[in-house]
Amino acid sequence: RKGAVGDAEQESTIDTKRKPPKQTRQQKPMVVTPKRWVSPAEPPKCPCEECRGGGRVACEECRGRGRTNLTDRALLPKTVWPEWCTYCRGSGKVFCSRCSGSGNQRQKIGFDMDD
Repeated sequence: RKGAVGDAEQESTIDTKRKPPKQTRQQKPMVVTPKRWVSPAEPPKCPCEECRGGGRVACEECRGRGRTNLTDRALLPKTVWPEWCTYCRGSGKVFCSRCSGSGNQRQKIGFDMDD
């Protein structure tokens, strides 16, 4: 078993040639303070009933999948490339037609005429 001893000696020389690991600095936690003029987005006061205040709904052309081929399947087979929906440009979402993408329920404008 002369080879086994030689291997152990070779490994010990390799270990001594390694550089000691660099000491890592303790990193302080990152604190982000928003600017005064930045305010968080508030949900709409009276959200749209169709999009629930999101402003976008699932595309009817691709059923919200973003592609037009094999829309009944969640995943495509390996050999099939997706054919992206041109109506939603592959996102699967379009602007809500009821609120025009604002997320707010649109109120009637105008006036009533008495007879």
